[in-house]
Amino acid sequence: MNELEHGPSHPAASPGDARARVRVGMVSVVAGVAIFAAKLGAWWVTGSAAVLSDALESIVNVVAASFALFALRFAADPADEEHPYGHGKIEHMSAAFEGGLVTFAAAAILFQGVRALIVGVELQQLDVGLWVTGAAGLANLALGAFLVSRGKALGSPAIIADGRHVLSDVWTTVGVLIGLLLVRLTGILWLDPVAAVLVGLLLARTGLKLVREAAGGLLDETDPELIGRLCRTFDEEPVPGIIVLHHLRVLHHGDIVHVDAHAYAPEHWTVKQAHVALGQLEDRFLAALDADGDVALHFDPCKQARCPECDLPECPVRRAPFVQRRASEPHRVGGPPPAIGGEEPPEAPLEPVG
Repeated sequence: MNELEHGPSHPAASPGDARARVRVGMVSVVAGVAIFAAKLGAWWVTGSAAVLSDALESIVNVVAASFALFALRFAADPADEEHPYGHGKIEHMSAAFEGGLVTFAAAAILFQGVRALIVGVELQQLDVGLWVTGAAGLANLALGAFLVSRGKALGSPAIIADGRHVLSDVWTTVGVLIGLLLVRLTGILWLDPVAAVLVGLLLARTGLKLVREAAGGLLDETDPELIGRLCRTFDEEPVPGIIVLHHLRVLHHGDIVHVDAHAYAPEHWTVKQAHVALGQLEDRFLAALDADGDVALHFDPCKQARCPECDLPECPVRRAPFVQRRASEPHRVGGPPPAIGGEEPPEAPLEPVG
């Protein structure tokens, strides 16, 4: 199959954005250490299994934030000969690592909670534990909201995952506070390890969700929302002569988006004509991405089989009148390109309107 490829046409993320992501990562590490120290002090004072479970989760926060900071520094390196798509994939690895740590912490918390249910607990100074744990929870709420907000603004999967993890820690703290408060009001000590077990189950769910989302990024899982947005751009801002978008693929490397797609163009066009038309379409796709990245479009000759769909005026090789452009269907345009020499699957022809 003959094709003309119009190559990458957009720069990578700016150095300023990269530095901003690293600064956010440093804030996460420093704040995580301070919050962990407060929770550890609360456990030391109270002896509560629930407070210990909250402190264990904060250890994971610190380790995960440290790894995320390393990932952000590495991802900021520009593309090179060994990594032509850049280093952004490591952010998905960081998110997967963080999800694994959360799941491990959940297992440890469940173990401690079940153990405390069996051997019993001895609690003291619950009022101090309630105040310190509550203050730590509010600090985590502010930190988590900040990380998610900045992660979305900077397009960083690692920062978003870190923020969601911190916010899950807030729910951990809420569960611990409820458990301590019930023990304080009722004097029933076994409610403390029960709260720890519930916290462990909640964290396990969060950790597995983080791993699942990170795996999707590492395996280049399709992005239906972005595919649909590009299809709408192709249909609503058409370039005359460029028709039938197909084999559209989107890759995410951190905050960088790579788009690869095929489209048909008149077979009589010169290379220069096709290059200019595809450049116009790529510019429109880049505007639709609303992110840093590049677009590579491939030109497939129409072979005079797409005349009813081609709106090119005064075509010298037209064999049938133009009827209408075929609407792009997001569930059909995706997928890998055909094998070399392969043909497109047949589609129902468009018939001229009576």
